[in-house]
Amino acid sequence: MLAQALISVGGIALVVLLARWLGVRRPATVLDTAAAANFAEFTLAGFEAGEVALGADGGGALVSGRDGRFALIKLHGSRWTVRELTMPVRATVESADLIVDSGDPMFGAVRLQIGAQAAETLAARLQPGAG
Repeated sequence: MLAQALISVGGIALVVLLARWLGVRRPATVLDTAAAANFAEFTLAGFEAGEVALGADGGGALVSGRDGRFALIKLHGSRWTVRELTMPVRATVESADLIVDSGDPMFGAVRLQIGAQAAETLAARLQPGAG
């Protein structure tokens, strides 16, 4: 019985070490404005990044394209993921945070800590008829 328990614990330890050695749980690169712009341009065909609203905690970004499109970026596991937003976008402001609903149930909403004034400005730009 003790031998069986030790074998089980040893097996689990071996799997953990193997996963670490293979780099299964590498931390994501730091998201700054340049990285956010590059992720959006690389992921979305024909996207040319303009302004980048980066969350203060580095947990996401909203990138406006030069053609009026928007890209939403957030951490998904250990990787950054990008979604193009389809207008109109549901965006709400809570104190100094902009909460952007991606419209994709698997991607969800992203909360960006960008300050009250910037949040209000971007929320207005994400509404229909905004330019």
